[in-house]
Amino acid sequence: VIQCNIRDITSRASMEKQLHDQAVVVEDLHRRKDEFLAMLSHELRSPLAPIANAVQLLGLHGERLEPAQQQAIGIIERQVGQLQHLVDDLLEVSRITSGRLHLHKEPVRIAEVVNGAVETARPLIEHHRHQLMLRIPSEPIWVSADAARLEQVLVNLLTNAVKFTHEGGQLWLTVELDSRRPHSPAQVLIRIRDNGVGISPALVPDIFELFSQSERSLDRAQGGLGIGLALVQRLTE
Repeated sequence: VIQCNIRDITSRASMEKQLHDQAVVVEDLHRRKDEFLAMLSHELRSPLAPIANAVQLLGLHGERLEPAQQQAIGIIERQVGQLQHLVDDLLEVSRITSGRLHLHKEPVRIAEVVNGAVETARPLIEHHRHQLMLRIPSEPIWVSADAARLEQVLVNLLTNAVKFTHEGGQLWLTVELDSRRPHSPAQVLIRIRDNGVGISPALVPDIFELFSQSERSLDRAQGGLGIGLALVQRLTE
């Protein structure tokens, strides 16, 4: 007995081709987006450098300027610094997504990295009159890491904590040596805490997504593109 079944798969084949074509389009859009971010960050950095240099030159003659002029220079310096930070984050994201970011690992003292990050974030912390509690073990702790990238991670976390903590709030940065695993190398645990507004539980699963932000009105008031925490996660990984 011979039975022959013939099934018409025209519609299924058409749907598979449509899905494939859509995947190609999405992949092309992602590539174009990455290229745009890289181009945008490079183009924005070019005019920012001479503006920052010009403001620094004006600041050298601060004693000859009127108070209003000194205040204007201070405002320009702060805003240019903020722009440079945003552009640098965009550039880093484009490097990571395109696979062009390379770590230069070497033995570094974790205390030096932490202190460097704190000094970078200190002007912003003092501007908001925050109290920073720093706790680092007295004994030297060495790690194999890219010091510049690790400091960048901590600066982003501190900046994020400052942005969403009320005036005069509190920040904590603690460094601990975690040697609870008996048969594996000890690890360094760095915690950054604040007593700010916190994160809505509904947003927690998405806080490390690129361009993810909390309540729009709060984010827009504090500035930022929603890439700081995404950059932290990718650099850490």
